[in-house]
Amino acid sequence: MLPAFGNDPNAWLKDLKPFLIDDPAEFVSQGPLALTSHRYAQEFDEVKSVGSLTSSERTPDQTHAARYWAENPPATWSRVFRTLSAQQGLTLTENARLYAMLYMTATDALISVWDDKAQRLFWRPITAIREADGDGNPLTLAQDGWTPLIATPPYPEHPSGHTGLSGSIVKTLQQFFGTDEIAWTDTNTAGLTRSFSSLSQAIDEIVDARVWSGIHFRTADVQGQRIGRRVAAYRQGRYFRPKDESD
Repeated sequence: MLPAFGNDPNAWLKDLKPFLIDDPAEFVSQGPLALTSHRYAQEFDEVKSVGSLTSSERTPDQTHAARYWAENPPATWSRVFRTLSAQQGLTLTENARLYAMLYMTATDALISVWDDKAQRLFWRPITAIREADGDGNPLTLAQDGWTPLIATPPYPEHPSGHTGLSGSIVKTLQQFFGTDEIAWTDTNTAGLTRSFSSLSQAIDEIVDARVWSGIHFRTADVQGQRIGRRVAAYRQGRYFRPKDESD
């Protein structure tokens, strides 16, 4: 799938005033791998192989996961929140607290991610693979016409917005429920169903799925998740604490 060749529809996020954190620059990622490094070549080969539209290395289940998580991430997670709330029998007050924690933390994570994206301006796999002859790395081989499984978003690659959002959500759910052992099944608007036995299983799959989709290098996924988790950890020590802890 080719990019839409449009302007970044989310570029405004970096200019928002955060709800909870003071400065998104405090949550900056370590940055993408150096183009001339051996690790970059390894990640290049990984996405080139398993992220291609015509990949013979990607399994049917991996393709299914990639397509499931390609749905609008806030829409996916909002549906999951409703499922978890019902399963856990949350009260109106508990729901109000949980939803405020989730959405405020996720917003600050996305602000941090897009602030970082604007600084990095790193290329997507579709460009990197097609233009590899000019990256200065003898270990990367260009492939004309290489196409990813999922349409490439029209904004910089590093760090991953999906894993930044999802990392903050998973960490917040772990904090709220006090456990990672939360199970659910969800069907998205395309009719694709995934089941999870834990929160960590979901975030691990998302990190992988963005590589299987052909739209991210693994480092961007890992570092995006880390931003989200760090924002959630920041919130946990300062906001939404039990009343007797904040008096």
